Amino acid sequence: MKNKTGNKILKRAILGFIYGVFIGQTILILESLFTGDGNFYPVMTNLLNIAGTRIGAVIIQYFLTGIIGVSFAATTVIFEMDRWSIIRQTALHFVINSIVMFAAGFLCGWFPHTVKSTIIWFAIFITVYVIIWFCFTLYYKLKVKQINEKL
Repeated sequence: MKNKTGNKILKRAILGFIYGVFIGQTILILESLFTGDGNFYPVMTNLLNIAGTRIGAVIIQYFLTGIIGVSFAATTVIFEMDRWSIIRQTALHFVINSIVMFAAGFLCGWFPHTVKSTIIWFAIFITVYVIIWFCFTLYYKLKVKQINEKL
């Protein structure tokens, strides 16, 4: 059982890394398009200052967006723990992923390093998390209903 769960986590982590990098790069492209000046902005100035070089900053951000993907994908196994309540599953999933997202966002300089911006970041994260959680909950309730109707 543990080996099977470990394999699930590994497979999801690998796909999650790919999805995380893809989503991260897509967001960068969209943000650069919305600036409207024709330039591509691969990293924030804060990360560039930390890394020292543009390629160093891009590599750091590449891996951090991959780690975000790993976190979100691998932690989905939490929702397969039948002995846990949905509140416990959601709480653990939320805590793990909010820490990973905050750390990555902080290191990449996606928001200013102030108390106010941190509160705003968490408010946005919580809002998006709740919306996505609600959509997944509805989706799986519909799936259960369809399965029950077939029985």
